Amino acid sequence: MRETLSPIDRGRPFRPHRLATVAGLGLALAAGLALLPSAQAQPPGPESFAKAPTTPLELWDAADYLVRTGQSAQAAPFLKKFLAANPDDDTLLQIRDKYGTGSILRLQDDPATRDMAVPLLAKLNEATRLHATNPERLARAVASLTRSREEQDTAVERLREAGAYAVPPIVQELQKSSHSPDEHALLVQNLGRLDTTAVPPLVATLDAPVAAVATDAADALGRLGDARAVPALTAAAVTGKAPDAARRAVERLTGRPFDAQPKSPVRLLADEAKRYHTHRINFPGDPVVIWAWDDAAKAPVPKTVSKSDAEASFGVKYARAALAVDPTDRAAQVALVSLALEKAIERAGFDRFPAGDSSNTLSTAIAAGPAVLGDVLRGAIRDGKTDLAAVTATALGKVTDASALAGDGPGHPLVEALSAPGRRARFAAAKALVGLDPHRPFPGSSRVVPVLAQFLASRALPRAVVIDGNISRGNLQASFLKSLGFEPVVAPTGDEGFKVAAESADVELVLLDIHLIQGAWRLHDTLANLRADARTAGLPIYVYGPLNRAPDLASLQERFPGVQFLVTPTSPQTLDQQLGVAGRPQPLPAAERTAYAREATALLAAIAARPGNPFERELAKIEPTLAAALNTPETSQAASAALGDVALPAAQRGLADVVVDPSKPVPLRLAVAAQLARSVQRFGPLVAADQEKALRDTFDRETDPALRTALGAVIGNLRPKAAPTGERLRQLSPSPAPAPAGGGAANPASPSPEAPPTPSETPSPNPPTTPPPGGEGRL
Repeated sequence: MRETLSPIDRGRPFRPHRLATVAGLGLALAAGLALLPSAQAQPPGPESFAKAPTTPLELWDAADYLVRTGQSAQAAPFLKKFLAANPDDDTLLQIRDKYGTGSILRLQDDPATRDMAVPLLAKLNEATRLHATNPERLARAVASLTRSREEQDTAVERLREAGAYAVPPIVQELQKSSHSPDEHALLVQNLGRLDTTAVPPLVATLDAPVAAVATDAADALGRLGDARAVPALTAAAVTGKAPDAARRAVERLTGRPFDAQPKSPVRLLADEAKRYHTHRINFPGDPVVIWAWDDAAKAPVPKTVSKSDAEASFGVKYARAALAVDPTDRAAQVALVSLALEKAIERAGFDRFPAGDSSNTLSTAIAAGPAVLGDVLRGAIRDGKTDLAAVTATALGKVTDASALAGDGPGHPLVEALSAPGRRARFAAAKALVGLDPHRPFPGSSRVVPVLAQFLASRALPRAVVIDGNISRGNLQASFLKSLGFEPVVAPTGDEGFKVAAESADVELVLLDIHLIQGAWRLHDTLANLRADARTAGLPIYVYGPLNRAPDLASLQERFPGVQFLVTPTSPQTLDQQLGVAGRPQPLPAAERTAYAREATALLAAIAARPGNPFERELAKIEPTLAAALNTPETSQAASAALGDVALPAAQRGLADVVVDPSKPVPLRLAVAAQLARSVQRFGPLVAADQEKALRDTFDRETDPALRTALGAVIGNLRPKAAPTGERLRQLSPSPAPAPAGGGAANPASPSPEAPPTPSETPSPNPPTTPPPGGEGRL
């Protein structure tokens, strides 16, 4: 005897027993009156119930009545008891069949019951899924797919309720040898009658190692009519086990022969890979359920993975398929390298890449060469993938010839990266360009030093710039930012705000009033300058103003992509909420900012130590920034090395201030003294007259032998005058002096107390500020 569907599986409505939880005729009359528009009386409440609800079904019946009659607050206690009773799946399904899903959705309409709607919907959805995917239920439905037309229709309806989970048992059934050709054809035909939720497992079935199974999946996909299957079918047509069936399915879905498609297979597959890379495929959540073929189960099986892993799985699959068609296709190569690198960075973490990448992705990417890496870098900048851009810039620097920087055509990708949105990418690009050690200027070479200079300051908090001509309003926004963990700076004009934003890489965002009532720069001017300068081009910019001004920003967003609009915040909470929606920038950890400051200073020192390189001329422009870096332990020694090669009076004077400062550590003073002596050798004495005296006095009283020697080198290079030099030499004793008659050791370095001061050592009231001609001494 053939097994048939049970009555409930045939679609007959389930009729639960009538609930006797409320007063009979009186409650029915009250409920009826509540539905009449003219009824003004308040419907009866819980006090009218003949019996207090106790079972889950009774509790829901009471709560549903109260919600429908506008008494949601009184329904809340019954709903809480219902949830506390933890109703089983059968009860939830009975509620669904009698009251409908709308009974639960109505709970969202009132604050008194809104919080209970979410867990109830989750419970109902899970109960429905478990019921629909019950193996015995599915087996009965699959068995009916080869019977009468009526039984097939009913079975298809039941299988549709199971969604994607209906596919595996049908695929397994197709592989049984007991079916006749006609029965096999019916199974495939009914497989193609499921809804579009069947597409993912059928796409996975295209990877089956048996050609007949892949053929059945392609046939079913063609019947389903969902064009989302075209890329997978295209991949199967060029690399799969059932190419002919896949081609027929593509033709059926698109209405065109496979060879007449708008895109060639390699173009379509490479573009599909890029869609996954740029997050243009909508997943229902994170994590997500994807389907993959399982040889042991002989069917597609679901796997729960992160959204990122799902993008990697499908994107890499299509990129590889494209390269199988044409290994020389650049777009496919770029898509594959971009996907592989980005996902490897995400898995290991930016701070642990590449050491934490067990697959050693970076080495393979570097081996792809400069052309592919250049396109990967450009794409990462365009798509706002800052970590990928940073890693790729470093990789590109390892395979780029310095002569390529000045080549014809558009600017080099490393130069483009100097204006990338992410600070990591900008730093990596600047570091790579310095590492190439070019000997001639190239387009964009003047931007390297200013970008590195931005990283010299390492503050405890990330900075934000508020540009607002209304100082009170600007200060209010600054206070909101401070409560969110930023160090805000308020500027009344666009040009002042631009200068603040450009001076440091610690600036995380710019808030800009839409009116800009002060200064010569209007909103358009300020945005143009912020986007044009390499130091600020990548900063997140948020324009704030009244809600009715939002449409005015539409045209500006076309010209300045990435600019976001905020309704003028009225509290830290509203600012935080809007920044979250618009995409709040993530500040770099303090340790990373400190590391960047240290390395940037070292790179600037390396530039200063290479006379004639194309970056050297820009060092003079950042002299104040280097001088400030002398006061930070992490950057002081490297900053002194850079300042030693800057031919400016301010550079030598900044070094001299450190040398004579007894509060500075001796190792730092030693290093700075050496740089000051070197600077004086190269550029002549440029320190101020009062600093000359301070250097001489420091030398005379210094007791540390190493530091005294370093100071001596400075004074010796400052062209000392003959008289004070002679007096200093007079006190020199090459060997210990004999003990005086009165006992005690003499101090050969100390002048005799009876010796009068030498006139030449008395400072002049008007000391010269420039060296005399002919190289005559200054001290």
